[in-house]
Amino acid sequence: MNSKKRNGLVWLVLVTFGSALVSSCATPEPPKPKVMMPAASYRNAVNVGGVTVAAVPFDPDRDVYAEPSDPHPRKPDFNWFKAGVCPTRLIFNSDTDVPYMINPLQITCTDAAGVTYQPYTPKEAGDAIVASEAFAAYARGALAGAILGAALGAGLGAAVGGIGGGGRAAATGAAIGAGFGGAEGLLIGSSASRSQLESKIRQLLYAKTLPVQPLNRGMFADGLVYFPAVNITSIRVVLAEAEGPGVLDLTIPVVMAIQAPPAAAIPK
Repeated sequence: MNSKKRNGLVWLVLVTFGSALVSSCATPEPPKPKVMMPAASYRNAVNVGGVTVAAVPFDPDRDVYAEPSDPHPRKPDFNWFKAGVCPTRLIFNSDTDVPYMINPLQITCTDAAGVTYQPYTPKEAGDAIVASEAFAAYARGALAGAILGAALGAGLGAAVGGIGGGGRAAATGAAIGAGFGGAEGLLIGSSASRSQLESKIRQLLYAKTLPVQPLNRGMFADGLVYFPAVNITSIRVVLAEAEGPGVLDLTIPVVMAIQAPPAAAIPK
């Protein structure tokens, strides 16, 4: 290698290293404010006995964390419904002195045929997703497109961060729903394997699941349950009194956006 080529290579290495160093030391972007909208402000909401519960099922045209009045919300980049799961956000507000317990095991949905379903556990939801053709297509695009910093965090919506490689493959793998709200910033590097992608998805499913928790006067609760990919017409939430034998039974009529049917699962 002659001197000119050697010097050029040295400069290329230095520039690349310098760029990476500057990028790593760059000031992180401040978190976006988390706007807390009352449950009653959502379309699918009911109030029974002073407790209001709203349901926001997955919509291919709206981020489930978008404000209800937002006319131009971000669109999800990954169709969870096609992967066999309908992530549904539930929002609770209480204006009653009676304390209740929220338990996801006491939440069900009913479809247009009158069939009632329990939600998947995070593990079951993860199994359904990673066995789907939708995820297989995502994984192929993600690995071929060299995603650099597509964040799995921020609202079941569009990816944030740069994408290297460009082209349709990179766009296909841009995000599996840039998160479930918040700012996890779980990054996928360009050398990620399918198993790493699966691991990130499973972590998020667990992290954003609606937990068992108390609901007292003035309290707000929010989380995701993972129903099968069916045409949901209603969601039933049963809340047990925290300090007594009574229960509160709420049925939320649901109007879902038009969804494409899920693709058949594929062998792993």
